[in-house]
Amino acid sequence: MKNVFIGSPVRNRAWIMERHLQSLEQQAVQKHYMYILNDSEDQTEHILDCHQIPYLTHNLGRTYGHIRGQYSYHNLALLRNMLLDEFLKSDCDYLFSIDTDIIIPEGSLRQLMDNDKDICVMLIRNHPKLKAHNAMSGGKHIPEFKAGLFPVELTGAVYLIKREVIEAGVRYGSHPTGEDAPFCEQARRLGFQLFVDTRLRPVHAYAEGVELIAQLAAS
Repeated sequence: MKNVFIGSPVRNRAWIMERHLQSLEQQAVQKHYMYILNDSEDQTEHILDCHQIPYLTHNLGRTYGHIRGQYSYHNLALLRNMLLDEFLKSDCDYLFSIDTDIIIPEGSLRQLMDNDKDICVMLIRNHPKLKAHNAMSGGKHIPEFKAGLFPVELTGAVYLIKREVIEAGVRYGSHPTGEDAPFCEQARRLGFQLFVDTRLRPVHAYAEGVELIAQLAAS
């Protein structure tokens, strides 16, 4: 059975971390966890310990905030690349890169694996007021989707990556639209394909009290 390496940088996410981890623990796949705890001041570390989730601590200093819009994409790229290094030390077949404000549906991780794509993402709504998803093409957010598998050029937040993509040297980098952009650009340049499975629509806990689920276009 193929193994999945699950992880993310995490900072001050105690308000959502229990639900995030519970949604992962219910996935019926072989899992290995590794989170990168950085400059966290709330109960996030305690929650990781209670769930017996492995993590590394790598503090970068609090020059940048943890609230949405205050992130340093340079720092996030550094932390995510640390995660890739840890993944390559494992014998896992896939890396599941998931932001810690996302709660995935039961069975969704197995569905991503069954899709057998180089990189495959679940569809989330990025913003409570804008038609923006974690899937772009031609430099623009794709405004509407129907149910199914669709090729995309840029994605992020909750995606499954085959080991050969990471072994080929694909890495995160600093970019105005986020650290995922250089990763996706490198992957495509090396011939890897990116897809979104719009049937899989996790809860995106945008902020405390604000939860988003992507809506599909009418048939």
